[in-house]
Amino acid sequence: MTIISLLVPLGLFKSIEDYSKLINNILRHEITLNILKFSMGSTGVNLLIDVPEDKIKEITEDLKQNNIVITSKGRVSIDEDKCIFCGACVSLCPTDALHFEADDSIAFSNQQCIGCLLCIDSCPRQAISENL
Repeated sequence: MTIISLLVPLGLFKSIEDYSKLINNILRHEITLNILKFSMGSTGVNLLIDVPEDKIKEITEDLKQNNIVITSKGRVSIDEDKCIFCGACVSLCPTDALHFEADDSIAFSNQQCIGCLLCIDSCPRQAISENL
């Protein structure tokens, strides 16, 4: 599976039927689609989806034809000066890319990170940011 980040620009879809067309366009590839994150910002709807590696090219081409902006999979960095080692990010990390060390500090493993970015919203001190 491969994670891709999508931006559906505001105003692109006028009704729920438009969203339905987009989802059906993806599902016609007969895949299992995991939506890891859904959020809305000033620029549009942001989705982080997990799709099969062998279908990634076809799916991204379909999305681009529908004017969906595809961004790269993000990784994170931790600002150690802001971090209070509360563990909110650790508790949400599905792959243990963020974990406690023996001295109770928080460590990050880039190799284990899948780019879900759940940790960013969980941090009460905004000590975690996305590297693009």
